This record gives sequence, structure tokens and C-alpha cells, in this order.
Amino acid sequence: MGMISRVRGRIRSDSFTKIHTLKSEDKIANIVWLLSLVFLLPFWAPRGLLVALGGAWLMAAYTCLVVPVLISANYRYPARWYPAVAKIVRRVARKLRPYFDCAKNVLRVAYAPLERTEKLFLQMNNLSTMMCQLLMFTACDRLFLSQAKLTSLYSLMFYNVVTYSVSYIREICTKEDWSPFVNVTRHSQVKHLAMSATKIVLEWTKAITFIVTITFILLAFGLEQGLEHYRPTALYTVTTGIYYLLSERTFLELWPIAISALKLERLEGMETLYFGVWARGVTTALAVPLVPALAWCGRWRLAILVLYLCVFVHGRHRLGEALIKLNEARGSLAKFRRATSQELATLEDVCAVCLGAMRSARVTPCAHYFHADCLRRCLAASDRCPICVRPYVFC
Repeated sequence: MGMISRVRGRIRSDSFTKIHTLKSEDKIANIVWLLSLVFLLPFWAPRGLLVALGGAWLMAAYTCLVVPVLISANYRYPARWYPAVAKIVRRVARKLRPYFDCAKNVLRVAYAPLERTEKLFLQMNNLSTMMCQLLMFTACDRLFLSQAKLTSLYSLMFYNVVTYSVSYIREICTKEDWSPFVNVTRHSQVKHLAMSATKIVLEWTKAITFIVTITFILLAFGLEQGLEHYRPTALYTVTTGIYYLLSERTFLELWPIAISALKLERLEGMETLYFGVWARGVTTALAVPLVPALAWCGRWRLAILVLYLCVFVHGRHRLGEALIKLNEARGSLAKFRRATSQELATLEDVCAVCLGAMRSARVTPCAHYFHADCLRRCLAASDRCPICVRPYVFC
């Protein structure tokens, strides 16, 4: 009897402790939920409490610090009504799904003319790029500068001048024909006087324009003449500079060349494709936090324009196209395994396509080694091995 009573007492004590534990967890979950509401109140305060106290960056810092903590706390101590609400939401969404699909089709048909307009706008590459740059610079004016008077135009003009100087220096470095004369035909030695005179005038005009441009920059920023309202902060300069360097066509052509000089084997010669994704991803990511900050400050029209052009259109079309090209290139090479370092050391050969040394390579089923980018270009033209001309057969 004593043994039975002790067992009964232990069972009762264990059950009570479990009930007590459940009650304590429910209390913690309710407390976490209430604290979450308290910490989220500044987001709903009238006239933007965080922006009024410390600007848009205080709101961004508060968001990055508080919101992840609240999400993890609610995940660690979920209230009992969370699963019930999620179950009801899933049930309602399942019932409303046919209506959502119908509405999606209607919106797709209605959006088709606007989508064609977007593609036409993006085909005008210089105009679309300049519009996005101007919107981003104007948004940075409104958020990062207290007295923003034409700072965005000054900055865009200065960056365009730098781009012109860089493109001219690049043209000089890559120029092969330094002759001032133009022949009548390719194989003739007879000089065309009118075309030769035109070429000489154009070359001297470019050189003089470059010298005048550099002199103007040195005078403007050295003597600070005519720049009374140009007072960019370090944050403004860094943000706009990064966006411009990753969106202007001249630099988009130069960055892959600089990355290829690092000879990163992981990229396998596809620096242009990888950098296209990186550049468009970074520019889109820079524009995303500016939208809620502008809306918080009451700049609704500018926020809508930045959201539509710099985030939606740029991210959907340009970033999407870059991702599609990269995934297609990686998908075409996925069947071919990478060559190991031991195989490359034993081979001591060059790529049969580009005749370059192979630090990394892909192996075909017929045991031939090629650079990944060279093999990808060969696959675009034919599905046969460039050496033995056999069709690829994968086991």
C-alpha cells in the first residue's frame, strides 16, 4: 500500500508540474505578444515618431534591430491562437483561390499594354538608365540632405563628366589605328582628303573637350565656384556613387574586365553574367529601403515613382533577364562535371577552343577538357564535341 501511494503521489506531482509548465509558457507567450505590440507602436505613431526624432536612418536602424528580435521571440513562444488563426487563413485562402486566379488573369490581360510600354522604355537604354539615376539621386536628396537644392543634378552632371573622361581614356588605351588619314578603300593607299580632314578635326575636338572638362572639374571643386548649394554628405555620396557605378553602361563593361583579372576559378569565365546579376541586384536593393522612408516623410509621389521604375520595372525586367541568362548558362553546364586539380595537373594542356591555360575546366563524356565558358559557347552552336565531333551521351 505504501508503494502504491508513493507512485500515485509521484504521478500527481509530475502531472501538476506539467500543467504548471504549460501555464507558464502560455503566460510567457502572452507577454511576448503584448510586448511585440508595444515595440511596434512607433511604426504607427502620428507624423512618424522615429523620423521626427532622428530621421529616416533611425527608423531603419530601429527596424533592423527590433523586428528580427520580435519575430524570433514569437516563433520561440507562440501563443495558442497562432495555429488556429493560421489554419483559418489557409482554409479561407483555399476557398478564395479560384477567385484569385480569375482576378490574376484579368489583371494580366489589363497589364499587357503597360508591360509592352515598359519593354519599349527599357529598350531606350540611355533614357531609362538616366531616369532611374535621377529618381534615385532625388530620393537621396530628400532623405539625406537637409537643404537639397539641385544637388542631384550637380551630382549626376559630375558623374557623367567622370564617365566621359573614363570612356575617352579607355578609347585611347584600346585604340589600334593612330593614323590621321582615311584611305579611299580598305586595300588602297590613296588618301581621302575630306574624310581625313574630318577625322583629324574630330580627334582634336575630343582631346580639347577632355582637357577642358578636366580643367573645369579641377576649378569647380578646387575653387568651389558656382557650387553654393552643393553640400553632399558622405552617406549621400556613397549611395549615389555605388548606384551610378553599377548602373552606367560604361562601368558595366569595365567591371567584368577587372573581375576577370582576379582569375576567380569559381566564376569559370562567366564574369559578365555573374556581374550582371550582382549589379542589378545591388541597385534594386539600394532602391528598396528608400521607398518606405520616402512614404514616411510624406513624399508619396516620389516614393511611387521609385517603387515603380527603380524597384519593380528594373528588378522585374533587367534583374530577371540577367538571372535567366545566368541560370541558362549554368544549366547548360550542369551535366558536365568539373575537372579535379589532380586531373588538370596531370593533363598540363590548353583549352582546344581558346588555346588558354586551364586552371579550371569541364569534362565532356568523351573525356575532353574545355573551359566552362568556351564549352558553353560551343553548346550554343552545336551539341557535339568540338574535338571528336561526337554527340554528348550522358549515363
